[in-house]
Amino acid sequence: MHGSPREYEVAYEPVSSLRQKVAAYIERCHLEDGGYFFARVPPSNGLDTYFAVKSLFILGVKPERPEAIASFFLNDVAEGTLGGITGIFITVEVLNGLGRLPDDLRSYARQQIMLRQNMAGGFGALDNIYIEVPSELEETYRAARILRTIGADFDERRITDFVSSKLNLDGGYGGEGRSTLASTFYATGIHKLLGTDTKRLAITRDYLRKREENWQVQFIEDLYWLTKSLDNLGEKSYFPDRVFRFVMACQRINGGFSRATIMGIPTLEYTFYALSILREIGAL
Repeated sequence: MHGSPREYEVAYEPVSSLRQKVAAYIERCHLEDGGYFFARVPPSNGLDTYFAVKSLFILGVKPERPEAIASFFLNDVAEGTLGGITGIFITVEVLNGLGRLPDDLRSYARQQIMLRQNMAGGFGALDNIYIEVPSELEETYRAARILRTIGADFDERRITDFVSSKLNLDGGYGGEGRSTLASTFYATGIHKLLGTDTKRLAITRDYLRKREENWQVQFIEDLYWLTKSLDNLGEKSYFPDRVFRFVMACQRINGGFSRATIMGIPTLEYTFYALSILREIGAL
């Protein structure tokens, strides 16, 4: 079922106007130190800078002061304060996107990432994962993406086997037999990255279609994980109108997007999710 056409009240606007409005919001979060932060107070935040730059790329807009953005990350590299899989991931992603990824960072990244491969074949911690981390596969996805981006050789089969160990009977992915959209997104993302034949993932496709049919979306990240998981399998949403209405109901007057339709402040993270979803359904 497609749901009621009045499920969300949305004020439609031309795509060009939407692009300009969102890009302006993002650049208002650009700080003097070269990075971005949704709260617009220094210092900038690395993840917010990643979300901002990626969002601008989706909009087809060149970030303002790209050299300053690169310096924001390269300073951490020079000072030796670039730590953890996430820190390396956002740095490699942004610098590569800006065409400013130095060779010494490629070597450093490979060394640091391989040191973090766990005994099960994935990356990062296996137990006692920080409660705010949405999936036990997040760091494995980011590590694999780093290695692929920098052109490093690695044991793809070992990673694939680790991811496959998280496949549950319902077709979704997640630890302890509990499937989640987040883990399914990261799992399908890894499969796509490593070139797995998506025809073998029919059970996961069925799981996602059931989640889409039984619409229980409350937060924009749930919709991001769902639509991107489908895309990882070469699929598109069956309900683009409903998806569009939900996303646009999350937009706030300043151009940014919040986590939910009813209330919430806009952030660069949720704006990135919104733009990614809109691109997937062909609305951008």
